[in-house]
Amino acid sequence: MKVVLTNDDGYAAPGIQALADEFASRGDKVAIVAPERQRSAASHAVTLHKPLRVKRVPELEKENVEVYHTSGTPSDSAMMGLLEIMPDADILVSGINNGPNLGEDVLYSGTVAGAMEGALIGVRSISVSMAEYDIDGYALAAKFAVGLAHRLAASSLPKRTVLNVNVPYADVADYKGFRVVRLGTRKYEDVLQKRSDPRGQTYFWITGRLTRAEAEGDTDNAAVSEGFISVTPLLLDFTHYAMLDQCSFPDPMKD
Repeated sequence: MKVVLTNDDGYAAPGIQALADEFASRGDKVAIVAPERQRSAASHAVTLHKPLRVKRVPELEKENVEVYHTSGTPSDSAMMGLLEIMPDADILVSGINNGPNLGEDVLYSGTVAGAMEGALIGVRSISVSMAEYDIDGYALAAKFAVGLAHRLAASSLPKRTVLNVNVPYADVADYKGFRVVRLGTRKYEDVLQKRSDPRGQTYFWITGRLTRAEAEGDTDNAAVSEGFISVTPLLLDFTHYAMLDQCSFPDPMKD
């Protein structure tokens, strides 16, 4: 199988390297195409108003694995990987992200956006994230993601669909299973911190503190809180179909 890997943590991040090693161990051909630096929360931004550059990184390459970094975003990198570097790829996997992409996180996530770009191009795509930060290893997440990718390559996943995966930290031997679930709800308290630099100039720092996560029912939050890997199919069609009839009001331009 031919695989493009991208992420929003950068081409040398341990999560993407763990994915590459696991795919390569199965004999798959891998092209890492990822940002040259941290691009978390970039969402689906693309580079339009300046050149997009790509550079091969031979010192990080190994058998069955080529490595490239781009000057752009995860979406740029996915596009570069699928349209230029490995146009015959069977699948794109974005991750493994250092931290969760649960609930509304998917709207901001560069990891999820990289997979969405793959789906827009027409390639089966998966985003993979750890359900917590600062973990010691990615073995379970890598093994599950690669196994899922091989299953998916032989499936009939509808076009314009992404599988969003979140993995609780655990040893492979302690794997409990996975659940196919919907997105839950996560509430953040946004904090705009006003600061001054050494020259007295004002700047701002945007932070966010998680205040509540829906941890009940058939949600991704609930699955990972109970020690299961969550798998959520995401559709790129944002249409609120139940509202279509309710929006059939009189022409606003006519009295």
